[in-house]
Amino acid sequence: MASTREEHTAARRQEMLAAYYDALVEEGLQGASLAKVAKRLDVPPSLLIHYFGTKEQMTVELVDYLLDKYRHSYGDALAAIPDPGQRLDAILRALFDPEYHQLLDDSAFYACFYLSLRNSTVREQFARLHHASLELLETTLTECMAAGLLPDDDAHELALLLETLEEGYAFVIGGVEDGDAKAELGAMVKRRARALLGL
Repeated sequence: MASTREEHTAARRQEMLAAYYDALVEEGLQGASLAKVAKRLDVPPSLLIHYFGTKEQMTVELVDYLLDKYRHSYGDALAAIPDPGQRLDAILRALFDPEYHQLLDDSAFYACFYLSLRNSTVREQFARLHHASLELLETTLTECMAAGLLPDDDAHELALLLETLEEGYAFVIGGVEDGDAKAELGAMVKRRARALLGL
């Protein structure tokens, strides 16, 4: 009985966070008030306060919700590929694919990232995602080198370089409307990344 209640509470929180995300996309961080989120759900604002306390706490939990979407949509699936060469190919395809960067709306992502500049909990959440991504890259590169698929090099530095290229690509395509242009830029950066790795 208690677990059913907990599952219902967890599902309800997820529903509220999804509505908050939609409000954030349409209204921006300042405009996405608890009242507007409540209206989307057809519930009183006091219910959101009951679940989250404040808008800032709801935003902190939203970051976890969004980063979990990244992990479940890409991180876990990529890490599960057993062959290191195939895993590296899949990682490079994902990092420089516009679809990967459109999983979350840029305005919502950067609103949450902005919060990380002044909220240590959110900063730690982003740092955990970065560390997990970096670790996956470094492990994959190390395994590829051990298998003779890549020339020997500093796997940690190469992983940092790939992360830097991916972050730069994400920032640049944020201002590009044309989907074909995003894809062309991604293909070029991926080709250059492969050359840097010796592929």
